[in-house]
Amino acid sequence: MSLVSLPPEILNWIIQLVSFSDVSIPFRRDLSNLSLTCKLLKSYVFPNLYRHLVLKIPLVWNELGFFETLVDPNGDFEGLQYITSISIVPQLKHAKMMGRKAAAATGQGGSLCGDITIPHTSASYHLNTLVRILLKRLRKQRLISFSWEHSCFMTSTTLKLIQEIAEVHGITKLRIDSWAETDSKLADPILPGLESLTTKSMNLEVDNLRTLILEHYDTLKFLCLGAESDVLRDYQESNQNSLLRRQEYADTLVDSLNLDEDNEYDSPWLTLRELQLVGLDVCKIIKPASLFLDLHSLTSLTLETCLGLETALDMLATEKNESGLPLRSGLRLHYFSLRHEASNQQFRARLIDFLSAIQGLTHLFVLLENSDRSHPNDLDPVLAVHGQSLRSLVWDERCGKRDLFIPSEATYKPSYLRLETIATHCPNLVELGISMDWRDFTKKGSHAPHSSNRHMTGAAFKPLKNLRTLNIRNMPFVNPKNMALPLSEIHSSFANSLLRILLCNDKDILSPSAPQNLKTLALGGLTYRDLHNGTGCHTIPNRDLYEFLRLRVYKVVSSYHGIDRARPKPLAVLTEIGHYEKTEANGGDVNVLKPYWLG
Repeated sequence: MSLVSLPPEILNWIIQLVSFSDVSIPFRRDLSNLSLTCKLLKSYVFPNLYRHLVLKIPLVWNELGFFETLVDPNGDFEGLQYITSISIVPQLKHAKMMGRKAAAATGQGGSLCGDITIPHTSASYHLNTLVRILLKRLRKQRLISFSWEHSCFMTSTTLKLIQEIAEVHGITKLRIDSWAETDSKLADPILPGLESLTTKSMNLEVDNLRTLILEHYDTLKFLCLGAESDVLRDYQESNQNSLLRRQEYADTLVDSLNLDEDNEYDSPWLTLRELQLVGLDVCKIIKPASLFLDLHSLTSLTLETCLGLETALDMLATEKNESGLPLRSGLRLHYFSLRHEASNQQFRARLIDFLSAIQGLTHLFVLLENSDRSHPNDLDPVLAVHGQSLRSLVWDERCGKRDLFIPSEATYKPSYLRLETIATHCPNLVELGISMDWRDFTKKGSHAPHSSNRHMTGAAFKPLKNLRTLNIRNMPFVNPKNMALPLSEIHSSFANSLLRILLCNDKDILSPSAPQNLKTLALGGLTYRDLHNGTGCHTIPNRDLYEFLRLRVYKVVSSYHGIDRARPKPLAVLTEIGHYEKTEANGGDVNVLKPYWLG
């Protein structure tokens, strides 16, 4: 039976299955080639292939020829009519430059403050103009999602045009990571049907943000509030210049959302499923006087570099009944993610108490910086509560920033006992991200442990029968400048040695008792630079160290090469460096790869 002879619903289902998410480049090319075969297949492929438009804009550019071609009114791009989602994201590899004089003349250059790219004002206005031209061409069709994730700021004129489209067709998702400070005030930004709102810029006036939340309280299910660029700047400069501003912004917002006593609501009126806070004061959001947010409706909570965390966790861990006696937390979270750079033993104890007070977590991601060295079994209280339900787990602690990679300041590396504790309590894990002591994997050298350590590490890993993705988030201590081999060979050696210890028996052959579902192995962890700036033409301090510690993703395959080809051996094949897009597009489990450090 040929493809075109299939029933229409089956044919459409097959094409939707291939292009359901952000499919990889090869798949997109295959779909594009398929659309060229006949008009029937083209009618099925185009609506699925072009419904989500991702515009990757360089951080520094002279011209955007591809974008200008796209918005050309005389163009013949047929896929434009099927676009329902637009994302404007940074291109992590810089476009080829024509020289400093050309960049200066067009005004599309930018400056770099640490990992923060600050585009010229003219670049932002130029990009907004092109986006508005595109939006005007899409005015007659429904725009389901609009996401602005670029360092160039978004202007009120662009948002007003989105609002005009939404008034006719509605919109479900809006994300604004950078906002023009001069455009702080808007006139009633109402977007009918809005379900997901993300704003990571404090330049957006509190009154406008209040309107966006109030006018969509009955449809809003996901809310992300934060000040990511301010947090990153404070982190890199080792100060708290934006601390007071972030506190005041959260306080003013909460006060504006807590309606007066004469309002029609006698209970919290905003019932979110997911809440994400970046850099704001959590206590001000969840304090008892905050009557706008129903915490019991939350199933997902993400807290990144937030203020007041220690007190907030204590408030969330326990509630009080009418007599004032403490009760177990009523939170019904399934997803909890936390990144905290000012960790200490007291904060760690509060975090353990909080996680032990809630039940039913499916995904747990914790990154702690400046953490004290802990005992491998101190996670027992948390894992005893959530072990059976957990499917994804990341627990990573380090003593300082990545550029402090010296023995006394490096990432804290727990021994195989931590893995043993996790495997004992969490037999159903599908994804795992942890730090390990690489000396447990070392076979030679002055610091090599007894061979029983390697055996115990492999034995601790074997109960995780369902594990598909493993991320060892730290790297062994070496001096990258003194390495004789290329980085690719060194990391490949690390990955394959690790696979042999975890999956093979003493004869380096796949062990029947080892997990058979492991498909992805990743070494290292992501930073803000990996996600937002890449490694383009900007100068990176200590580049050798940065390249050595970058995330590397390997596909685990079975190799039949060698003397005994009937007995397969595990082999790690490098697929990506510094990101996880291909792994995700090919259906891989990449949740544990997403948590990132600021630096």
